[in-house]
Amino acid sequence: MTGTSEAVPAVTLLTLGGTIFMAQGSGDGHAVPDAAAAERLHATLVDGVELTARGIANISSSDVRPHHLREVLEQARAAVDEGADGVVLTHGTDTLEETAFLLNRFWDRQAPLVVTGAMRPASALGADGPANLAGAVHAAVSPSARGLGVLVVFDGEVHLADQVTKASSRSVSAFASAPSGAVGMIDAGQVRLLHRPLPRPAPQAGSLPERFAPVPLLTAGLDEDFALLDALGPEHLAGVVIAGVGMGHVSPAAMPRLRRLLGEGIPVVVATRIAAGGTSTHHYAYPGSEVDLLEAGAGMAGVLPPAKARLLLQVLLADGATPDRIRESFAAYAS
Repeated sequence: MTGTSEAVPAVTLLTLGGTIFMAQGSGDGHAVPDAAAAERLHATLVDGVELTARGIANISSSDVRPHHLREVLEQARAAVDEGADGVVLTHGTDTLEETAFLLNRFWDRQAPLVVTGAMRPASALGADGPANLAGAVHAAVSPSARGLGVLVVFDGEVHLADQVTKASSRSVSAFASAPSGAVGMIDAGQVRLLHRPLPRPAPQAGSLPERFAPVPLLTAGLDEDFALLDALGPEHLAGVVIAGVGMGHVSPAAMPRLRRLLGEGIPVVVATRIAAGGTSTHHYAYPGSEVDLLEAGAGMAGVLPPAKARLLLQVLLADGATPDRIRESFAAYAS
C-alpha cells in the first residue's frame, strides 16, 4: 500500500505596518513602528499552513497612499497566480476599511484577500495582533471564503470589505458590518459563514492609479452652505462627496453651489453622516432633500459611508467614467 500526502496550504503575508507592527517605548509608552515587532510577527506559525512574508512598508495607516495599494494588488495577484491559496495583508486600523474597500474594487481572483491588524501594540499585555493574524490566515485558506472578495478578519469575526467599518477607536473588537453584520466567524481554524452574501459587483479591470483625483469630502450640518467650494479651482475639484444629514440632505442654502458644480460637469455624490440606514431616493422632496438633489443631477451613495463613497468616486474618475456610469455604480448600493 502506498501512502498519500496532502499539499500544505500556502498563504502569502503582505505587510503595510500599523499598530500590529508597533511597540511601546519604555519611557513615554507611545507606540511607534518597530522592526523587531515586524520580524516576530513574520515568524508567526499557524499550524498546517506555509506562510511566506513580503514586506511592503511599515507605516501608520494614515500614511498609506494609492501607490502602496497598487503594489499590494500586484503582489497579491502574483502570489495567487504562483500557487498561494490566499493572501493576508496587515494594515493599520484607522483606514483599514478604506483599503479593504478599494482593493475589493479590483480583486479579481477567487482566492481570498484578507486584511487584518491590531488595536494593541505588539509589546502590550494582551496584544491582539497574533490572534488576528492567525484568524486571517485561517480565512485565507478556507474554502468557505473563496469567491467572497476582500475580507477583514478581526477579533474572530469575518467582515465583507464593502460593509465593514471601524466602530470603536479603542476596543479590540473594533470592527462591525452594516447592514448585515459579520459574514462569518473563525471557529476552530475554519470560517463558519453566518449568512450567504449577495453577489459582488463585478471587479474593475486593471489596477489602482498612482494618485487619485482631488475629491473633497464635506460634511453637511445646520446652516452649512459649502462656501468653501467657491475657493476651490478645477485643479482641486474633480468631484465632491457630501456627508449629508438624515437620508442624504443638505441645507437649501447649499443647493445653488451644488447646482453650479453639476452644471459644470463636476460630479456630486451625497452620502449620509448617519451610521445606519443609508441615503434615500424618494422619501422627501423639499429644497435640499434627496429628491431635490437627484433632480439637480447629484448621485446618492446608498449604504456606502462617506469615506467609501469618496474612494469609489475617485476610482471611477480615474477610469474616465461618464456621469451615467457614476450614477449606475452608486445605484448598486442604493437603500
